[in-house]
Amino acid sequence: MSEARFTLGVVGSTGRLGTAIMAECRHRNVPVGVTASRAGWRLDEPANVLVDASSAGALADTVDHCQRHQAALVYAVSTISPAAHDRLWRLSELVPVLLADNLSFGHWLQTALVRTIATLTAPFENQPRMSVFERHPVTKADRPSASARSLAAAWAGASPPNCHGEVASFRAGQPVSDHVVTFDLPGESVSVHHGVSDLRAAAMGLLVAAAHLAGRSPGLLLMDEVYSAVAAEGARR
Repeated sequence: MSEARFTLGVVGSTGRLGTAIMAECRHRNVPVGVTASRAGWRLDEPANVLVDASSAGALADTVDHCQRHQAALVYAVSTISPAAHDRLWRLSELVPVLLADNLSFGHWLQTALVRTIATLTAPFENQPRMSVFERHPVTKADRPSASARSLAAAWAGASPPNCHGEVASFRAGQPVSDHVVTFDLPGESVSVHHGVSDLRAAAMGLLVAAAHLAGRSPGLLLMDEVYSAVAAEGARR
């Protein structure tokens, strides 16, 4: 991605994820026209895609900016309250809005494997019981993580209730995270592990999402849909 089709804005530009996004933009020559942090907003040039990687408290300013500048939004704040979801839904009637519980390519692959296992095992009498284990450093407030909840939801949407196991959280260790889905069968089990050691994984996914959103019609999207659409476009080439 040497030449971007979009100019990015980054809310939370000095946070951990925001810093990784800024570094990846420099690495890939992606222009950043807007930054926002606790120090305030800085507008150097209009951004047609804005990512909010800050916290729930910034949502009002983020929505206001997107409305005034007709910028698409990637919302990468992990916990979304019902009121916030309603506000983002209303914004999506005006501009494209992407709800990104996890930006990484690996999370999409892990989720796809969960759905594939559900499909493969559906005809069998002994269907597996799936559980989710997630680990983050002690600085992670949410429990369980949004990623763990989305993995459990992917399985719940394709399997009977008696096959739904626990979602367990552990707060220890180094950045960034581990998510393990385990499928228990009589006398055996299968596990799929997704480990992230560098937030560059999320930053790279953010740029995939931003490129996909630029120039699109208004609407509400999920990160899973973005990767699936990009994969489908690549298969048609």
